[in-house]
Amino acid sequence: MTRTAFQTADFTAEPVDDSETHVVQPLLDRCEDYHQIAYGRPALPDQARNIPSERPPGLAPGQGQLLALRDAHGVLAGMIEALRDFPAQGEWYIGLLLLAPEARGQGRGEAVLSAYEGHVRANGGRLLRVAVVEDNTVGRRFWTRVGFQPEQWVGPIEQGLKHNRVLKMTKALG
Repeated sequence: MTRTAFQTADFTAEPVDDSETHVVQPLLDRCEDYHQIAYGRPALPDQARNIPSERPPGLAPGQGQLLALRDAHGVLAGMIEALRDFPAQGEWYIGLLLLAPEARGQGRGEAVLSAYEGHVRANGGRLLRVAVVEDNTVGRRFWTRVGFQPEQWVGPIEQGLKHNRVLKMTKALG
């Protein structure tokens, strides 16, 4: 039986266990545009398997969360990688919200985020955090459009082959 975290008109969000993160590798491979912006290279062959080990140290079991976004046919069309109660209780940090190139547009990202916000609120979250690399202008426009407020620029931070300045943004959940 598949567990569902939330649903939108187009997608079902299913939790992915840390031992199964390889299921999102094909999505990472298809999103070379994002990886070039963020890392200056395509996704690494083991990028998905490394997701759990790239989380901050000291997290409790279950704090790291990976959700596969599947379409009506069960095809992987996106993912959310997040941290619950990080850096503080009630604050959730979205490390990555990524839709496959063919799934972008038509308001799907906004629908996913809206449904995810409901999931976060239902699980005690009151604030969402995200950090967007400076060169990701499309991403910054998206996060601003959906109500995230700029907090501060940090960096440069080494990411893959690049040194990126990153804009930390927040959104209070009502």
